[in-house]
Amino acid sequence: MASDNKVLERLFFKLLAVQIMLSGMGSINSIIDGTVAGHYIDDRTVGVIGLFYAVITIVSAISAVIHGGGAVLSGNYIGTGDIKKAGEVFSLCISLSLMLGVITTLICFCFPEQVALFCGADDSLIENVAQYARGYSLGFIPMFLSEQLSYFLQVENQSKRSYISVGATIFFNIALNLLFVTTFDMGVLGLAYATSACNWIFFLILVSYYFSTKAQLKFSVRNIPWKKTFDLIKIGSPAALQQLYLALNSLTLNRIILKYGGESALSARSSMEMLGGFFVALGVECGAVIKILSSVFIGEEDRDSIKYLIKLALTKVMALTFAVMFIMMLLSGTMALIFFPDKTSDAYILTKQQYMIYALALPLILLVQIQANYLQASKHNMAAHISSVIDGYFGTVIPAVILSSAIGVLGIWWSDPVGGVLTAMVYPVYVIIYWKRIPKNTAEWLLFKDDFGVKDDDRLCIDITGMEDVIGSSERIQRFVADKGYSEKTAYFSALAMEEMAGNIINYGFHADRKKHSLDVRVVSMKNSILLRIKDDCKAFNPVEMNRIFNHEDPFKNIGIRMISKIADEFSYQNTFGLNVLTIVIK
Repeated sequence: MASDNKVLERLFFKLLAVQIMLSGMGSINSIIDGTVAGHYIDDRTVGVIGLFYAVITIVSAISAVIHGGGAVLSGNYIGTGDIKKAGEVFSLCISLSLMLGVITTLICFCFPEQVALFCGADDSLIENVAQYARGYSLGFIPMFLSEQLSYFLQVENQSKRSYISVGATIFFNIALNLLFVTTFDMGVLGLAYATSACNWIFFLILVSYYFSTKAQLKFSVRNIPWKKTFDLIKIGSPAALQQLYLALNSLTLNRIILKYGGESALSARSSMEMLGGFFVALGVECGAVIKILSSVFIGEEDRDSIKYLIKLALTKVMALTFAVMFIMMLLSGTMALIFFPDKTSDAYILTKQQYMIYALALPLILLVQIQANYLQASKHNMAAHISSVIDGYFGTVIPAVILSSAIGVLGIWWSDPVGGVLTAMVYPVYVIIYWKRIPKNTAEWLLFKDDFGVKDDDRLCIDITGMEDVIGSSERIQRFVADKGYSEKTAYFSALAMEEMAGNIINYGFHADRKKHSLDVRVVSMKNSILLRIKDDCKAFNPVEMNRIFNHEDPFKNIGIRMISKIADEFSYQNTFGLNVLTIVIK
């Protein structure tokens, strides 16, 4: 087995960068809103935005059901090579998002005062919160749709479009906030209108790709698998419930904060909800990538890739998280000044204290997100639900109630790292209960059953970085197949297939750009056949389609691909997440 997997590592960090960027956009926009509110309106308006954050969290929770379930279902189909089924899941996700977006918009637009009361606004804040709710409601439809499109565009390898949409949204958010608040003097309503307009801008840039002929996933009303809605909800509900618990968490903590710290503490907490998302993005979005890729690898029953995926998260991403933790602690005072320019104010002092304490929770947040998203992808729904309820509500609310009665508002700040410790214990306790003993090895800690995937002795994994690796790898494959009892002919053809296709990829794909590339080759001994799977991160190239359109009157044109298509009993290709995946079966 290969000790390293460069293709997977590059894909992992590529998806992580996109996810962080998308998450960071929300945080940056919140920071912009909070900065404009604190500098051009008043400190209380920062608290208004914070109160409405509970509604945004609920909307995110509803959307997370569709996003989470859709990612797992489509990922499983992608893992088995069924792009058509993945496209049907895409149509279902878009349809459900549109319906829910319309309903949410109507509720917040028609009943803003009731929404404000639900958020916990008192008599002095209810009018402003109601105005913010009505203005913000106009952006819920694109908000729902964009979350689904963001995931499926990664399947389509459209990272650049995501970067462009994020840049445009941030630019227009700054411009529109300043225009509505400083020029037109629209106050809190101007902040809400600016956000809603930016949600539409973000959506329109994303959705434009699906009006092109390049899109693999096509929206089709006729092919919507409505029967899959229950499965989608069942799979996506743990992440969604966590968002709902977080909303209840905000509603509960806001009342405790007002009791022990007043409006200054509420504004401090609101600033954390705006800026904190920027710092937790690494942990939260690492969890999202774990869910996306684990779903695909579970569909492929690929033990090795799952192990390597978790290893990457617990080593390299964890190291980055500790670096972010120290940066947040060092910059706590500077960040507090973003919202509260008066260093002597209670809001500034409480905010700085909160940032220092919250930074300690970042490594725990990463660990919890890895665990929770892997449980969801592997469909251990009960454990995922338990993790969600502790992480989202009880893990912080109970410590906050106990500690605040003893040390005041600082007790609420300390509830975040305490809750992280409590939630991180869920996964190991569940695994021990699952096996009814302490796991013996990594496979058991990852909840692999004996019949999941291919046994170590029945597979060969090779990482190829250049032509010099091909010949040696070909010899290893030939020996591996022969040792499994297959005929010399099958062993030779298996080695030849890898040598021809890998050589073709290196000669043409590796030199098509200035990026580094590598090949992940997997050889699996099935019951009566040999399966070769070749993955690369080069420019998309479909040898199966090319074989169909070759001019067969020229016997020497693309002879390598034509030869492999003849000796292979199955010859298939797909491109997802920017990876070329070629599967060859020789019986």
